[in-house]
Amino acid sequence: MSTSLMAVEELVLRALESWGSTSLQSDFEEMCAAWPRLVQQRHEDVQARLAQLEFLIRAECLSTSKCLELLRSQPRSLGDYRVKRLWEHPTGLVAVNKPFDMRIDLPKDGGRHWEEELTVADWFTANFPKEKVRFCHQLDHATSGVLLMATNKAAGRVGSQLFEKRRVQKHYLALVLNHPPWSGEVHLAERLTDGAGFARRVASKDEQGEEAETVAEVLKLGYWPKRGSGSHPCSRPALPVALLRLRLLTGRRHQIRVHLSAAGFPILGDDTYGGNPWNDRAGSYRMFLHSHQLVPGRLRHVVGGEEFLSVAL
Repeated sequence: MSTSLMAVEELVLRALESWGSTSLQSDFEEMCAAWPRLVQQRHEDVQARLAQLEFLIRAECLSTSKCLELLRSQPRSLGDYRVKRLWEHPTGLVAVNKPFDMRIDLPKDGGRHWEEELTVADWFTANFPKEKVRFCHQLDHATSGVLLMATNKAAGRVGSQLFEKRRVQKHYLALVLNHPPWSGEVHLAERLTDGAGFARRVASKDEQGEEAETVAEVLKLGYWPKRGSGSHPCSRPALPVALLRLRLLTGRRHQIRVHLSAAGFPILGDDTYGGNPWNDRAGSYRMFLHSHQLVPGRLRHVVGGEEFLSVAL
């Protein structure tokens, strides 16, 4: 057995025992059967993901029994915690693949939630120690996928204008609850306004709100969780889900999440907008929204090709 596998196994067994497992080795073997890539994960990544779950326990968002259930049924919850460089332009634009459940930076008045927590800004500082990070657009901490940054002011202006002047198309993939009856592209155009806390909602007829438009298309219908060999036994009924391709015509905060929820198809794992399967926050290990592709439209010459950046979910 390799040193890396032994280190990962030791971390997982320790967490299983801490959270109440009475069949440690059997649980670990079932996790590996359900997701063979578990043993290929970096020790640091698994350690960070487990620390993240411990934080949720301390914050009373999840119980130890729910964390145990999550590990056993969805070992992908311990998946890759690394920021990956996708593309870099000589002018100073840099694109990365951001992992799910990672903040892009820390708020000025806040610190890290747990010791091992990393941000996209940490990756940037490690790779460009003499530069200040400049985000050309934003991604929610729960959203994974393509994120564009700049290493200097000039590149930052170019990158930001791509989005501000809508010279780049943002394409997303989302796994949503229920089966939309849509055929072809559907335009979701409800105006948005602020709700309670940091959440948003659809504006009423009497409220001004912000104009927002999302184009959605159904790619595939199915059921979740997928039953099959190696999956941990689950007594809950499989839920109807759909894989959607989404294109933003505007870029409002939480736009996709609110539009899909209002349409009756919340994103799987989105606990803010009704996406928890079986009304259980531990029912899904992540929110299944992924920044899949950036396409530069009229500025193709800036990046040297029609397809700007694309990364699979």
